[in-house]
Amino acid sequence: MVRRSLIRTFMIAALSAAGCLYASAQSNKGTITPVDSDDEAPQKPVLHYYDKHGNKLDKPVLYLAELDTMSTSSKVKSPYPLYNGITVGVNFADAILRLTGQKHSSYDISAMVSLHNWFFPIVEAGIGWGSHTEGDNLYHYKARPAFYAKAGINYNFLYKSKTDYMAYVGLRFGVTSHNWDIRDISPTSDLGKETGKTELLDQHCVSTYGEVVAGLKVKVAGPFSMGWNVRYRIGLHNSGGASPWFVPGYGTGPLGVNLCAYLTFGEKKKKEKTEDEEPLPDVAPTDMTPAEDTAPADNAPAETSPTESPLTEEASL
Repeated sequence: MVRRSLIRTFMIAALSAAGCLYASAQSNKGTITPVDSDDEAPQKPVLHYYDKHGNKLDKPVLYLAELDTMSTSSKVKSPYPLYNGITVGVNFADAILRLTGQKHSSYDISAMVSLHNWFFPIVEAGIGWGSHTEGDNLYHYKARPAFYAKAGINYNFLYKSKTDYMAYVGLRFGVTSHNWDIRDISPTSDLGKETGKTELLDQHCVSTYGEVVAGLKVKVAGPFSMGWNVRYRIGLHNSGGASPWFVPGYGTGPLGVNLCAYLTFGEKKKKEKTEDEEPLPDVAPTDMTPAEDTAPADNAPAETSPTESPLTEEASL
């Protein structure tokens, strides 16, 4: 009997505790605990008694600060306008390489437009020619002067810096229509054995190629700048299945270098501040200050110093 009464008492106590826990859970449903957050709730102005330097204000002010340190919608902006001038240049690298024994030349001029000092659409046009004697007078190759053109774009890594400096990478697409002659073909050469001829005149081909570019440009004085770039060239197509020794604008191999002089026109100065760089005010605008309050009301939060936490004061009360 005693055992049955003890079991009955234990079951009644357990049911009573379960009922209390259920009632408590129902009463707390829908409430926001201190660790919960409501992202959609509008921010409210905060009453400030000190400026950002820790100095006490003559009057308390209301200040609404929108802080979003986790924002993913921020955009990177350039401090320069969309159109920031045009730069024309001339490439004279092959004039120097000719002095070292190079047998071909490609000279070109270029024009590029600055977009935000960030992206630079560019066109290049020039003329190229060359001559070459294969081996021990096996044959003589002469490329006639021919025009070529290239178009592409540069990406400036220093787009937020002064326009005096430019470090960039870019892409080009080139095309040329050119002619060449091969004379004095030796019968013992592979070309002579293959063709059975002593000369091949007025050979023609349309060639296309691509380039990957990396370079630097530095201001010297006023609008005058100088720079260099290296290029890795990729042959895309030669019409008629031809294999020319020299292609204007391309050269004879995949690697090349340009040395250039530039003049820039219509360049704008860098903006001092952008919208994203506006400084925070020391105090809130005066129109947000309560007109009738010159001191905190009786039920207003007590003044807190920069080193005193409101939560600590509230806990002490």
